[in-house]
Amino acid sequence: MLWVNLPGFSQDTLDLFPTHPGSLVCWLESLDKPRLLKVYCVKVELTDPSLQVITMPGEDPDGEGPAESQLTQPVDLFSRYDVLTAINTNAFAGIPNDKSIGVGWYEGRPVDIQGMVVTGGRTISPVQSGRTTFWISKGNRPHIGNPVPGDSVETAVSDWGSTLIIGGRIIPDSAVTTVHPRTAVGFDDTGEWLLMVVVDGRQPLYSEGISLYELACLFRDHGCTQAVNLDGGGSSIMLVREPGKEVRTMNRPSDTRHRPVPVMLGVKRRLRDRETERPRD
Repeated sequence: MLWVNLPGFSQDTLDLFPTHPGSLVCWLESLDKPRLLKVYCVKVELTDPSLQVITMPGEDPDGEGPAESQLTQPVDLFSRYDVLTAINTNAFAGIPNDKSIGVGWYEGRPVDIQGMVVTGGRTISPVQSGRTTFWISKGNRPHIGNPVPGDSVETAVSDWGSTLIIGGRIIPDSAVTTVHPRTAVGFDDTGEWLLMVVVDGRQPLYSEGISLYELACLFRDHGCTQAVNLDGGGSSIMLVREPGKEVRTMNRPSDTRHRPVPVMLGVKRRLRDRETERPRD
């Protein structure tokens, strides 16, 4: 493992894109307050033109039918889209007349993605009432809030349960103390960088989980003025690929195995003269 110390970081940092030092870095924060926590972070410099933040949906199993994606193993999505790092994002629901409703998470299950998903400027799942969108416009500018007609949405995923910070103001109620594994994303007012976070949970003596209010405070303490909570629980996962190595799991998912998901958010090397992002065949 190649670790370097970067200005502005108090912990050892793994450089995932060493040809551009500091533009894509990953680190672990081990905390003992307010309880035992393992916090995995990736910071992306959005000003680096060699990097691209992309949405990574599973294949559409029925074309014009009601399903928008199918549950796919995270490592398969990672390899299919050829990324350097990725986290889980949107939750899902069953589709009408799906006999597998209530069966749970299994690879290949056709699903309705909850909330907006856009990949390469193409809408996979539309804006949904009660869901807040994290999206990136042309020029690699990050936003939180549902886009309106005329906005140039290149990449988009949606929240699950809570916006964490808007305009520097923490949204979740501090009185709600329920803790879980969490996945979230945030950025600061400059919009020049993005912070992706996975916090492990449901694992006594290792990492117990974090409340939404505590997660918002964590993002605030890392300089974020905008942040949104994504799907969590057993789906929370962070994958990375070190230079010259195979993909590996940074965190310890609470199910002790990878749970298939409908979509992920990843970072990859940008290919020149490529108009839209497409997975490998």
